[in-house]
Amino acid sequence: MALVGDRPTACDARERGGAHLVYATMATLRSAVNVIPEPSSLAPRHKVMKRTLLLASTALATAALTTTSFAQSGNDGPRTAPPTLTRVKWHAHTITVDGVTHLVPNGSRAGLMFNDDKRTFTGHDGCNTIWGKARVDVDESAITFGSKYASTLIACYRPDQVDLPPTGTYEARVTARTLTLTGPDCHVITLRR
Repeated sequence: MALVGDRPTACDARERGGAHLVYATMATLRSAVNVIPEPSSLAPRHKVMKRTLLLASTALATAALTTTSFAQSGNDGPRTAPPTLTRVKWHAHTITVDGVTHLVPNGSRAGLMFNDDKRTFTGHDGCNTIWGKARVDVDESAITFGSKYASTLIACYRPDQVDLPPTGTYEARVTARTLTLTGPDCHVITLRR
């Protein structure tokens, strides 16, 4: 806390709860220190002790203000950014079709990325690059994929290719590391960062 003389500065006005307590504590300590009589034989030594006590009380008051301000700010500690759907390369992990879950082969490039405009996507089906329309709801709880999309035309073997992109509206659930898309007929696609 910055002090001008014995008063808090205007910058400290926003911290009213802790500032008044610290200001009152410091004023009380200063007045207590000034009341102590100084015998002439101990004057230099007593002034050093008086300054030390004043510095210690200032440090204690500053620590109390910092702790009070931290507690009043509602800060629970370090926070992570909320999970986001766009601008993340989501790698396909599993695909569930007709109640059967298929694990995407290790090393597959299959995945999706939703663009910032929240109306288009790019991706890979494990063999071909794909892109098209996908409207992401404002709250990112649902994605509607268009029925048409563009793709490169590389010949692929079935184990390499994954059934992406889906069509229709899918419920989207985003966590820190996983995106789960649940669509019509319980078609579920799990993707990871």
